[in-house]
Amino acid sequence: MGKKVPSQNQVEKDFFSSLAILSRLYGFEVFDTAGKSYPYNILLAHSDTQKQLKGFGQDIELSIMQDDDGSVKLATKHLYNTCNTLYYIPILPLYRLLQNSKKKPTAELLLSVFAYLYHIAGIPYYREDSSCLYYHYECIEEWLIDELENEDYQGGNSMISELNTASYYGDVMHRKMYNTYHLNVFEKRIECYKFNTDFEKDCLSVAKQALALMLEYPSSTIFQSTSNREFDSEEGIIRAEQYISFIADTDGALYENIARVINDEFNECSEIEEPTLLQIYDTQNKLTDKALDFEYRLFPLINDLCTLLNNMP
Repeated sequence: MGKKVPSQNQVEKDFFSSLAILSRLYGFEVFDTAGKSYPYNILLAHSDTQKQLKGFGQDIELSIMQDDDGSVKLATKHLYNTCNTLYYIPILPLYRLLQNSKKKPTAELLLSVFAYLYHIAGIPYYREDSSCLYYHYECIEEWLIDELENEDYQGGNSMISELNTASYYGDVMHRKMYNTYHLNVFEKRIECYKFNTDFEKDCLSVAKQALALMLEYPSSTIFQSTSNREFDSEEGIIRAEQYISFIADTDGALYENIARVINDEFNECSEIEEPTLLQIYDTQNKLTDKALDFEYRLFPLINDLCTLLNNMP
């Protein structure tokens, strides 16, 4: 049995009731459709509402849906487009910064940012065997060992050295980040920080953004909305855990090999997990005007942090 076809009066009543809930949530005036005939009145109101939603700075798709009982409601699908970016945060640049005593305040400030991203935002760490990148490092290592047995292979020793560095100093940084002390003193470090260069000023800006997210969204994680989308098949999907992670470095032959393998793998996929949220506007659902606000702030923050780390003076 299909859904029953509602009458014009019922459609108009349901639609504008749902629209009233949506407009109150976002705080905008409903387009006046008085005197407009059906269904033109609904099409006009829908079009105007979609334009209003574009002004909120998120990718929001407005649709009209029908429940099993035939009632008509508005729904919004919120999406954060990751643009096929690898959100890989390198830890070796921060390790090197920590070795410079003159840069200690800046290094510790960034260490607090790292601790937030690891402990609260829930970004995987490449030295943990549950992470996707751990597997890739392991595969590269096994491949290198096999290749080094071939006397004609050139350049393997250099990459083995990179692997050892990634492993040893990755564990060193993991122990540092694991200490929640860096979260406890995060706010104090920001208050006491004095900058002298543009780089230090940018580090402070990133730290302030991270602290704001930590205080406003103390239990929000980067993966909280990435599994909301339904796919037709379980195959050929890039999972969020595959493109979001801490990594040893984003420079050098080792990273080039890992990135090539990952990009080849992704080229075989046709779908990607991205932050998605569906809201249906009726009195039964718990609604929020924040939607993907957390994600729309966290992902650009990670980009800014990576830019700083990769362009460290």
